[in-house]
Amino acid sequence: MGAHAPLLDVLVRSVGTLTSDFDVVELSQQLVDACTELTGGTEAGLFLGDHRGELRVLAATDERARLLVETIDGPSRQAYRTSSPAIVDDLAAATLVWPEFARHALEHGYRSAYALPLRLRADNIGALTIFGSAPGALNRAAVRSGQILADLAAIGIAQHVLRPRIEPMQARLPVALQDRVVIEQAKGVLAERGDLEMTEAFGRLRAHARRCGLRLAELAGAVVAGSVDASVVLATPAEREGSR
Repeated sequence: MGAHAPLLDVLVRSVGTLTSDFDVVELSQQLVDACTELTGGTEAGLFLGDHRGELRVLAATDERARLLVETIDGPSRQAYRTSSPAIVDDLAAATLVWPEFARHALEHGYRSAYALPLRLRADNIGALTIFGSAPGALNRAAVRSGQILADLAAIGIAQHVLRPRIEPMQARLPVALQDRVVIEQAKGVLAERGDLEMTEAFGRLRAHARRCGLRLAELAGAVVAGSVDASVVLATPAEREGSR
């Protein structure tokens, strides 16, 4: 089994999650975290198309990758529009196709990009994007592993947003994206209160949600509303131990 064992482990854990009342944002974050480990990529992000056809983040390993995909036309949008992978093994050679995207990606230290569609039957609902720190960072097997994770994410998202009535998938996606909007607001509150980077603030939010058995969006809403004290969420293990 060898190299396939880590992927199998992720699949088993994710399928187990899908059988219960799961947190779609946490599942997505787990998948993008696993994605970099499984593929050898440097950063990864999972993006959904909104009602305007724009890509919006559901989960990402780094804020730079998130902003790059959300704000600039590049391989992620191509994968979303065409329902086919957009493989850029060398971003330096992509300056003619996506000049602004390639320039900013290179400035961030990325040298390759791999955008994989989130497909569900006839629907394409977004893209999983993986950035590499070297040209050709992902081989064909790694790209296949990434596509498996993208397909799994699409199934999880669909299960989260399905409703008894029949309507287009895109009309239901805001159910999932709204959770992320609330989480972004809570990250901002925690980052400002704790003088932290957004990535660290998100890590504290996730850790507190796991400790308390809460959904990320549920905890985030409470932080934004002020019904949960931000200092409690921000507390480090040593600070929590000292307060006992």
